[in-house]
Amino acid sequence: MFKKLLTAVLAFSMCFACLASCTDEGTDESSNIVSNEQEESMNESKFESNVESDVESDVTDESSKEESFEESVDESSAPDESSKEDDTSKEDDTSKEDDTSKEDETSKEDETSKDDETSKPDDDPEINNKDYWGFDDYNTVNIAGAPAEVTSCPTTIKKVSNTRYSMTSETDMGTVTVTLEERPWGCFNLWTWTLKDKSGKTHTFAPGGTDFEYVHRPTTPKGTVVWSGGNHGNEAFISLDIYNGETGEKIELAVGQSAKANSIHVIEKTKLLWFPDDNNDSIGDYNNKSMSYSENDVYAHMTRKYTFAGPQIKLNVDYKYVKDVKMHRSYTCMMPIDKKYGLWCEMYNEKGNMLKRIETLKVGAADYSGPTNGGNKACRALVYGYSDPRYQFDVRVTTVKDSLHNYVGDFNTAFWDMNTSQNKLYFTRFANGSPQSIKAGDEHHTESIYLLKYVPDAKAPEITQPEKPDYEKFEDVKLQGTVVSLNKSYKLSGLLQAGALHYTALLTDGKAHGALTYDNNWFTFINGPAYQGDKSNTENGIGYAVIDLGAKTDISGVRAHICNGGTAGILAPKNAKVFVSDDGVTFKQVATIKIAEDPSAIYWSGTELSGVSARYVKFQFECNGLFCFINELEVYSK
Repeated sequence: MFKKLLTAVLAFSMCFACLASCTDEGTDESSNIVSNEQEESMNESKFESNVESDVESDVTDESSKEESFEESVDESSAPDESSKEDDTSKEDDTSKEDDTSKEDETSKEDETSKDDETSKPDDDPEINNKDYWGFDDYNTVNIAGAPAEVTSCPTTIKKVSNTRYSMTSETDMGTVTVTLEERPWGCFNLWTWTLKDKSGKTHTFAPGGTDFEYVHRPTTPKGTVVWSGGNHGNEAFISLDIYNGETGEKIELAVGQSAKANSIHVIEKTKLLWFPDDNNDSIGDYNNKSMSYSENDVYAHMTRKYTFAGPQIKLNVDYKYVKDVKMHRSYTCMMPIDKKYGLWCEMYNEKGNMLKRIETLKVGAADYSGPTNGGNKACRALVYGYSDPRYQFDVRVTTVKDSLHNYVGDFNTAFWDMNTSQNKLYFTRFANGSPQSIKAGDEHHTESIYLLKYVPDAKAPEITQPEKPDYEKFEDVKLQGTVVSLNKSYKLSGLLQAGALHYTALLTDGKAHGALTYDNNWFTFINGPAYQGDKSNTENGIGYAVIDLGAKTDISGVRAHICNGGTAGILAPKNAKVFVSDDGVTFKQVATIKIAEDPSAIYWSGTELSGVSARYVKFQFECNGLFCFINELEVYSK
């Protein structure tokens, strides 16, 4: 009893010690009811090709602890979010303490709190008494210097829609929100992590689009290696249930309803499948929840157990293998992070010693060819950025054996310089060179902890990597006259006759979206081998929209609203051209639309015209990446 009380006091004090603390409000003990896939899937496959280069480098120079991995890749991963840099990154006196002082600091952490910590499920009789929790004997280790867990913080879960849940809590930092979002195959994954601080500013740490939980690479019965889980499909949804983490009371929510408790448990059950990937798009061929599967397609039963408590997420995952399977390098815990909040990553071992501090490029490679920085025998990582280094993510896996295979392997823990705007942390199990044989009946049980901390006196190290290139400034093109294309009908290239996937914005409705989001605020032309026939809206990599003005019209100008992206397979078009026609059959080119240099730019581009009259106006875009994002086309007449 004393041990439990001490832990509660420690956790409570941590909440008020600027470690992403919760405000003391609404501590109800009851749960009162109150009233996107190719681009997200390619990142681990591209990461994997970089890793192969990494491993070869490591073999060549075993004495080097600084791996260099330079394999080229070119498709999707996590989304981009742009904002102005904080003045913090410009201070001359913001160098961080050296590694030695950091090691000394972590070794002096009070280990009494770690010894007395009782927040793990296997130590908590309240959780032991909850039938829904199931397995409760995680083989965890104490990690010296790691912060105490947040075990109680008023958190509100809301069923935003049938495809999204949000978890929100009021902390000393402000309002913290994380989301779970349904993928096309039916599973709910961690998606976004944001903070609205006390001044009203929103910090988007993880904007969605790539995976947190796990990604696996089994060998199929036919001998091929496929992706399974995370944002790669090949995972069948079984159930999702919500509980008050303190009382065990089940929470039932309709769309729009919410419930509040000091911690929230979400229990999600799934099955891992080994469907092939016949079109080589890095999404297993089980990629839609309307598809069927048999038990012969299942190689493991999964139970994910999320605990949401304010600024902390704890994820326990139970694997029960039902088939013999050979497993290649897989990822048991991941953390995508915007570079503004995750430019540096400090790697720590169980003893609290800092093994390495990794710095990535402020603007990474748009083609995902950045170094993966793997090979670190670390079970804990501290991630922070240049925009405001006071916000830090402390991520650790406490199940070193089941999550990291006790570091038996060639890659271990990595921090990938993923693309222009995002980095990603990986904890790894298994190895590619010697896949591990798993027997039917084997079980693995993992525990990962993600904690958002606020460290008021933290300073960013001096940035040593190159800065962003000085791109030519691009001003939005503004035209005079009347938009005669507003709400007019149009015909698209390809058989799909719509935007691809869930990027289906209308192109003549007068709505131009000003930020890169992964939803139907944008329209995309898609250019990839998985999207042919009735899934295609391009022809030989060229997408077009032909607007019917209804009658022959004098045209004084044309413009398009374009998102270069520079992330997640979204790249600026190679070129954009405008054609006109009187009959909709024979077209002549009348303009070329200039493309901005900045790979992340969102902008209006177009040109004035004179002496042009036509009924049909064709906007044509040649894809440069997998996706070409636009969301409005305009034709003007004076």
